[in-house]
Amino acid sequence: MPANEDSPPHNPGDTSGTQALPWEGDQPYRLLFDAHPQPMWVFDQDSKRMLAVNAAAITRYGYTREEFLRFTIMDIRRTPQGQRLTAEQIDSDPVGTDGLRLTCRWQHALKDGGVIDVEVTSSDLRWEGRAARLVVVNEVTERLLLERQAQQARTESQAAHQLLNRVIDRVGDAIIALDNDLCFTYLNAPALLLLQRSQVEQLIGRYIWDEYELEQGRAFHHAYTKALRTQTPDVFEAFYAPFDKWIEVRVFPSPEGLSIFCNDITERKLFEQLLLDRERDFRLLAEQMPALIYRAGFEPPFPALYVSPYINRLGYTVNEWLADPHAWASKLHPHDTERVMRALSANHEAGDENQVEYRLMDAQGQWRHFRDRSRRIDPDDGSPAYVQGIALDVTDLAESEQALRASEASLRRSEQRYRLAASGGQVWDWDLVSDRLSFSDDFWRQLGLEPMPSSGYRGRLGAMTHPDDLARHREAMLRHLKQREPFDLEVRVCNARGEWRWMHIHGQAEWNDAGRAVFMAGTTVDITPRKKAEAALRESEAYRRRLFEQLADGVLLIDSNNRILDANPQALVMLGHEGDSLADMSLQSLLVDQQPDLTLDTLLEDPQGPGRLVEWTILRRDGSRLPVEVRTRALDSKRYIAVLRDIADRVAARNALLTYQLELSELTQRLLMQEKNTTRRVAQALHDNLGQSLAVARLNLDAVVTTAGDTLPPALAEQCRQLARMLAQAVRDVREVLADLRPPLLEEQGLAAALDNEIRTTLLAVGADVLLEVADGLVRQRWPVDVEYSAFMVVREAIANARLHARSSLIRVLLDGDVGALHLDVIDDGVGIPQDMQLGRPGHLGVVGMRERSISIGARFSVTAENTGGTRVTLHWEAPRS
Repeated sequence: MPANEDSPPHNPGDTSGTQALPWEGDQPYRLLFDAHPQPMWVFDQDSKRMLAVNAAAITRYGYTREEFLRFTIMDIRRTPQGQRLTAEQIDSDPVGTDGLRLTCRWQHALKDGGVIDVEVTSSDLRWEGRAARLVVVNEVTERLLLERQAQQARTESQAAHQLLNRVIDRVGDAIIALDNDLCFTYLNAPALLLLQRSQVEQLIGRYIWDEYELEQGRAFHHAYTKALRTQTPDVFEAFYAPFDKWIEVRVFPSPEGLSIFCNDITERKLFEQLLLDRERDFRLLAEQMPALIYRAGFEPPFPALYVSPYINRLGYTVNEWLADPHAWASKLHPHDTERVMRALSANHEAGDENQVEYRLMDAQGQWRHFRDRSRRIDPDDGSPAYVQGIALDVTDLAESEQALRASEASLRRSEQRYRLAASGGQVWDWDLVSDRLSFSDDFWRQLGLEPMPSSGYRGRLGAMTHPDDLARHREAMLRHLKQREPFDLEVRVCNARGEWRWMHIHGQAEWNDAGRAVFMAGTTVDITPRKKAEAALRESEAYRRRLFEQLADGVLLIDSNNRILDANPQALVMLGHEGDSLADMSLQSLLVDQQPDLTLDTLLEDPQGPGRLVEWTILRRDGSRLPVEVRTRALDSKRYIAVLRDIADRVAARNALLTYQLELSELTQRLLMQEKNTTRRVAQALHDNLGQSLAVARLNLDAVVTTAGDTLPPALAEQCRQLARMLAQAVRDVREVLADLRPPLLEEQGLAAALDNEIRTTLLAVGADVLLEVADGLVRQRWPVDVEYSAFMVVREAIANARLHARSSLIRVLLDGDVGALHLDVIDDGVGIPQDMQLGRPGHLGVVGMRERSISIGARFSVTAENTGGTRVTLHWEAPRS
């Protein structure tokens, strides 16, 4: 299988090769790292150098894989103030109770010199025997920007509210807000004065009829409950006896409650009554009123018969207003004309009192808001009926209400954008009233384009969208706007390099009371990596299936109940089955006198390991038995695989090797015993025969020389003396050979005395200090003869090896034990022994000989390297237990 070019490198110093993550054997985990849409990497805990990086990090940060693997984590990470971090700061990342490194917010450096805000989650792991850390990066740059925008929007909203409060405070109306339970939520200063309270806290949160008399306020209560039920604004007047006041009430319902605008109209009521009673004072009073008081004809266009001087405030004179029969009708706002005319005609015809709001244009071309109340008057003298009315200029109040509604809508849309941004992706919004579509700058940048103005989006976006997806996108948009079906789909968009990028688009519209969509907002998320990962996963699954079928080893797929789900062709051949005959068979039915000593729970404990290795004996379909080596590994919580390898030849070779080793060991024991017996006979012969003969010859020669005295010729006397020296040397040589063959004092005084004599007499000139350290009470301790002999020979060989090969300056011999045990250590301070030499090497039988001598007496033997240098040779013998 060719190496995946996106796989992480083998080590930080070698970027030419690749090595998979520790979960390489499990394809989904490898794909999870390589194709994860968020940047991920692994770095060494000690050196802080990058060990592996995924494709998302390479794409987002702009560095090549080779550049990443030359970096340390300090080259990437910055503090929120943009400063480089130190290794100590990296190591101080806090660890949570679940073992994960807690999420921290940092800045990361990009190749183009920019920085991004990120939240980092990491966890510790082992990487090729080293402490490492896996890092997952979540970019929050857009989220922080949107948080700042949201904060700015809240600040602007607060400013708007403050402005609104100032406007409301300047408005003379008493303004009251009630929730759906008719509890107070807001009152302005005129409202407190009207309701006869000194502080807002006396009413906020209280039920209105707990504070005031319901029986006296039935008209108010009915109007409020009707407005809540029908969600229809209402305007009415009512008398509240406890206050001895007439109050004009304008009720505006909403899903959150009622907004109530009240005016104390007691004086106006008295004034209206006074108008009826005292017509003669009408003009004088009208001229003093801060309102537009008028008398008009009964039929449209309602020509003015009288108008108060208040008309001057609109920039018109009384005379020009009275001179034009269409003056009032022509100044009405076009959107209000039909409604107002129809309402006035109907109410005046029925003789009802009429109240209507409309907009009039002043002489400067500005629209002014008026609240008009009028009634038909039928004079008693039989003269034509006319309309008497009063119009209050409520422009400031109307503008305040409009600003409040606009602020609330802006706040709702800002909150919606913030929620969309927090959910991930690039935010877009579409004002359907003005047909303005805007995308966040990141949407264009991820496509390699400059941000585009909202005015030129139609043709550009249509050209960028894949032709196969364009019609589907339009149909989904129409279904959402008209039928309110969810707008959620995936389309392909062409970037600046001509590449098709997959985008997941989600949106939600807002509809007005008329059911018309007026606003829409949503997100786009680049899911190209996910699409590529899905395609790669499909290709990988196909490849894995081909690999599964072509493997030389047999492979079984097994469920949690140890039933076979699938088998590759090699497994069928190995087990003597055909087709799907293995499907649904129990694994136990294939095993000979054994149960599989594994469960999915135990396999899942090490999901990233190489898998457990066991040996089974398989019962083939023809009844024959086949030994196999099995490696098992969990795929998930319900399945695991077993890879079977035929080891019949290896088992046969192993059995033959064991037989050969047993025979060789037995032969070695015989050779050692033969050596011991032969050595004893040779030593006996040298001591009793040759040694005695040489001693007698020397005595006889000395006797001859002594007897002859000075009668011997000088030449013969010199030959006799030379012969005497030769005989003395021969006696010494025989004694040295006897010392080698039969250590002095070993049989008479034991192992401790023999070792001490050996070190003192034989090893004085070895070039290194040799120290014998005997535990207390062991100087005269005796062990079996063969044990002492083998132990002595092992110590002699170990000292010789240290002298010849270790270049040591000090050799220590440690003797310890008791009557039932013997422990010997020979320790040198030399160059030490390599790992591959501790069991011996071809052509050098010193270590092998010491081991065989130890085995011959049933002792344990080892050769190890010391941590501080040098070599330790150990022999430990224990007496057999009866």
